Amino acid sequence: MLTDQELVAAFKGGDAEALGALMERHKAAVYGYLLRLTGRPDAADDIFQEVWLKLVRRPGAYGEREKFSAWLFTVARNAAMDHFRREGSRSALFSQEGVAAPADDDAAPGPLETAVSPEPGPHETLENKALGEKISAALERLSPEQREVFYLRHYSELSFKEIAELLGLPIGTVLARMSRAAALLRKELEKKPQ
Repeated sequence: MLTDQELVAAFKGGDAEALGALMERHKAAVYGYLLRLTGRPDAADDIFQEVWLKLVRRPGAYGEREKFSAWLFTVARNAAMDHFRREGSRSALFSQEGVAAPADDDAAPGPLETAVSPEPGPHETLENKALGEKISAALERLSPEQREVFYLRHYSELSFKEIAELLGLPIGTVLARMSRAAALLRKELEKKPQ
């Protein structure tokens, strides 16, 4: 299996299938991140296309010294911020609305869907639904900054160093946000139902 860097080099050399392989490899993580960031499948679709068009239009924009996925998420985040500026609003930033239960089968699963097993029984279905709702509610209690670090770490599998570079923050700040997010999530998930 070719590395991301090898696929980018192949694409720069004229191999269109290499771009398809890169998209296939990273589409779930990038689209999921954008969907969670925007809260809207239509906006996530548009931004997702912008991200890949940047590579198509300017294949040299990717500096091969950095990890491709880190570069890709930087492009995705910047494209999302541009989208919010064009809309004149950042109110949707990290919204869970529309994410926990996507309307179509092609959308990336939200926390509720990932908590549900593929073939649960009725009792498991109720338990998993309750857990998914609890996770979604807990994520809503995080600050947007904590939620962004949490999503980048858990859904995008970027290292803390890569997240710090992507966000332009000291690594200590990123680690602190993640630590606070984990502590709050743990506290929320340990609460007994009332």
